[in-house]
Amino acid sequence: MEILNPHDKFFKETFSIRENAIDFLSGTFPPEILKKLDLSTLTQDNSSYIDEELREHFSDIVYTCFCKEKEIRITLLFEHKSYALACPYLQLMKYLLKIWEANSKQAQRLIPVIPVILYHGKEAWKVRRFREYFEGIDEVFYRFIPEFEYLLTDISCYSNEEIKDRVFRRVSLQITMLLMRNIFDEKYLEDKLKGFFEIGIQYFEEDEGLKFLESAIRYLYYASDIAEKRVIDTLKEISEEGGKLSMTIAAKLIEKGKIAGRVEGRAEGRAEGAIEGERKGRIEGLKEAIEIGLELKYGVKGLKLLERIRKIVVIEKLEAIKEAVKIAKNMEEIEKLL
Repeated sequence: MEILNPHDKFFKETFSIRENAIDFLSGTFPPEILKKLDLSTLTQDNSSYIDEELREHFSDIVYTCFCKEKEIRITLLFEHKSYALACPYLQLMKYLLKIWEANSKQAQRLIPVIPVILYHGKEAWKVRRFREYFEGIDEVFYRFIPEFEYLLTDISCYSNEEIKDRVFRRVSLQITMLLMRNIFDEKYLEDKLKGFFEIGIQYFEEDEGLKFLESAIRYLYYASDIAEKRVIDTLKEISEEGGKLSMTIAAKLIEKGKIAGRVEGRAEGRAEGAIEGERKGRIEGLKEAIEIGLELKYGVKGLKLLERIRKIVVIEKLEAIKEAVKIAKNMEEIEKLL
């Protein structure tokens, strides 16, 4: 399933790994519930309960497991939010209904569902009972209102140190939570980026670690305004493969136009729409894209052209150079444009 939101995509890629889901449950679930669940039986439910109406709202991560003392199956619904909802129950009920309808169609008994919301937005999330949203009604009508709860994990309630050292054990989950917790504080995240990724130095030597690293890099490129060059330089200091991977991903996304607009217009919003601010932002973005392309294609030799390229302030000329980097057979063809 295609997820348009980069936060949702990163969340799904991380929580689709069974061991990460177990680590999350072990670190955040209430003890009285956790002790009843046999996490060794945790299995991802690959059925999709999302229709077109719900596709943009749900990440569709569902696991099932058995209780320890009874042969009762429990469904765990993982949902991610990067912003606070006015009434989360409305979306959750649609999802619960889809799951129970599937139970019924398969002639199964209805399975209890525990909704789990992972939240990392800026606004405070206040948990309220569903009936509290029905203002001004008499208590005699409460029995006509569906009553269920969800478990909220607000990442902002944990410090970075708690995420690294106490709450979670798996490296990929630690890094995921650290990135998501700080993704809206660009300056802080940029300063701490190296420290966050250093947690995975050994992990990134494994195939699974490199696959996760690719997911994390794409998340940073899509969800933050941290310069691609800064991400590349940071990862180079930690992992040679990580540096190469970050350059390759950046080059592919620029080639496909996925981040070209963000790279070339990085300063547009900061300049509050000012024409000069937009122009300067586009120039800096083009130079950054050219630098990534030169280093990826020609290595250190390619960077020798940067001194002359950095002096260019004509957008059309920079665009021509960027295109030349993609199609040129050698550096001499690029030099002719300088």
